Amino acid sequence: MENASKALIIAGAILLSILIIGLGMFIYQQAAGAMDGVNLDPTKIDAYNRSFEQYAETQSGTSVRSLCDAIRSHNNSNTDDPSLNIDIAYGDNGDPATVAPEDVITASTVNGVKANIKAGGTYTVKFGYDANSGFIVDCHITQKQ
Repeated sequence: MENASKALIIAGAILLSILIIGLGMFIYQQAAGAMDGVNLDPTKIDAYNRSFEQYAETQSGTSVRSLCDAIRSHNNSNTDDPSLNIDIAYGDNGDPATVAPEDVITASTVNGVKANIKAGGTYTVKFGYDANSGFIVDCHITQKQ
């Protein structure tokens, strides 16, 4: 009888240690999942932003219209994740946002901005970068006088 009670105590200790190890692994995986977006590879960020950054600063109207097409195409391919969308504004002299959009930026929004862009005009393009990921999340276009 004495051996049986010791065996039950040992079995209980083993089950308790397995439970503690499993709980530790669960907590570790949750913490690792929360940190996924923090340390992004700089080459990924550069590759993501490069196709838009060529339009930064002073551009012709034709180039800015091409930028609008690129943003619309990009947003359409990322409708499942609004944080990867790029917001766009025309005539706004404020600073571009540094927070990813929470809602999907529709093609009609981009087309509305594109309708204001005249092919013969000259425009200034500024980009806003997400403070966490480094990705472009906002684009402001203003007409140069």
